[in-house]
Amino acid sequence: MENNSAHQKIPNLEVRPLEDEKELEDMYYQRWLVLRSPLGMERGTERDKHDQSAFHVVAVSNGRVIGSARLRELSPELGSIAYVAVLPEFHHQGIGTKLIQTLIAKARENNLKRLRVMTRLNALGFYQRLGFLATGATFDYLDIPHQFMELNLPSSLHIQGDWQPALYSDRD
Repeated sequence: MENNSAHQKIPNLEVRPLEDEKELEDMYYQRWLVLRSPLGMERGTERDKHDQSAFHVVAVSNGRVIGSARLRELSPELGSIAYVAVLPEFHHQGIGTKLIQTLIAKARENNLKRLRVMTRLNALGFYQRLGFLATGATFDYLDIPHQFMELNLPSSLHIQGDWQPALYSDRD
């Protein structure tokens, strides 16, 4: 049987900042399901000490968190993207791209000059398509090969008027 999931429209998809505590807990569970459970790691390992001060975005379909990512400032010029996770049944449908684009817009809004991500090697192509470049040598984290990548955010982009970056929603 052919898998047509990549061609199906995701109902009521929104990519936006977290809205409340319940959504935060749903995001943590989704993050654990994607990033830690497959490694046999316990609940709680999907969180760290920087979550409280970070900017989180979620992809939500019919009230269910199906994707998430976070941005935090490492310095006035450098931001870090982390915990990018999309449930496997929603891979290859543009959700990860929308999450990263939303974080890039937030980084620009915060006048950051560069973004950094630590990615598993199997996701290098995804980040390269978004303009990230590999930096430094590969290394193991959680027994998985990883690579740091960076994206320069050009300061020459000046937008006229009252334009604001739109959050993605297919409900409009």
